[in-house]
Amino acid sequence: MSSSFALTCLVAFLLALHVRLESAVTPSDTTLRDSTYLFPSEFTYAGDGRVTFLGGMPRRETQIQPLPTIALGLGYAGIAIGLHINQANAWWKDNRGPFNVQEDWPYALQVDKLGHIWAGYAMSTLLSDMLMECGMAEEPSIITGSALGLAYQTYVEVEDGYAQKWGFSPSDAISNALGAGFRVAQHYAPVLENFTPRWSYVPSHWVGDRDLNNRPRTFIDDYNSTTFWLACDVERLLPTEAANYWPDWMMISVGYGIRDYEVVLADGSLAAPKARFMVGLDYNWVRILPPLPGILNWVRQSLNYLRLPGPTVEFGPQGSRFHFMYPFRITIAGIPF
Repeated sequence: MSSSFALTCLVAFLLALHVRLESAVTPSDTTLRDSTYLFPSEFTYAGDGRVTFLGGMPRRETQIQPLPTIALGLGYAGIAIGLHINQANAWWKDNRGPFNVQEDWPYALQVDKLGHIWAGYAMSTLLSDMLMECGMAEEPSIITGSALGLAYQTYVEVEDGYAQKWGFSPSDAISNALGAGFRVAQHYAPVLENFTPRWSYVPSHWVGDRDLNNRPRTFIDDYNSTTFWLACDVERLLPTEAANYWPDWMMISVGYGIRDYEVVLADGSLAAPKARFMVGLDYNWVRILPPLPGILNWVRQSLNYLRLPGPTVEFGPQGSRFHFMYPFRITIAGIPF
């Protein structure tokens, strides 16, 4: 199954890329001085230029392109099937029963709720960018992409409802809707583009923390290794006079994570999970990296949905600590940073 999944994604990507190279243009192409595509100055996020999935501009009016639609549809279907297999093996296998509702707000000290929000936002953004490649205009792409992302997450919640150990969680469903809804809200209230959900993942044992060991682990719910962030575009939020002194690429992110979740200690007891809060410097990669060709430009802008290691102050039950490159711990002259 993994090889067919990879082949499906590869074929879909190559077909979409071929179509793009044959029929579309890049944002810098000056031959498009007509109304077919948006100009680069019209397609932005937080004041920075954006691109669609393969690095172009969206159409002003929807004109569905059959080949890209088929190719990208196959690619998305392959990804959805792969995620389903991963989740089925981790959560649903040999765990079926009548549909039930279980509210799990205390679960993982609410980190999973932030995960649902980030996933809803990220899926909505990805699908919107893909739909623009299929010939859909910007506004309907954002609405439809967010609806499709929410539909997949709702499907997962319904599957959880048939799992004896889980159940349909209303707070999970609400968090999914918040993530997808925030992407739509940013389109209609651009000031919200100054706040971007981000995710970071580094295996807990890489940084000296305890690994989840009380059940099977997947990167999706390995909460000891995960931190969710909200990145703030400080330069755009400051008054003009103050903004002149703030580097436009430097952002500030606030984060939340936990330690010792589902960790069985040597004596057989279960460790108490500990919440932790972070504040750190962050980066706007669109303003740091130069424009790149094609899909690489989309990858460049998508880096802004991840939080890469950087200077961070962490607060928690064990006190506060400074990380020079959070979450990694660096020791210089015997002093940990």
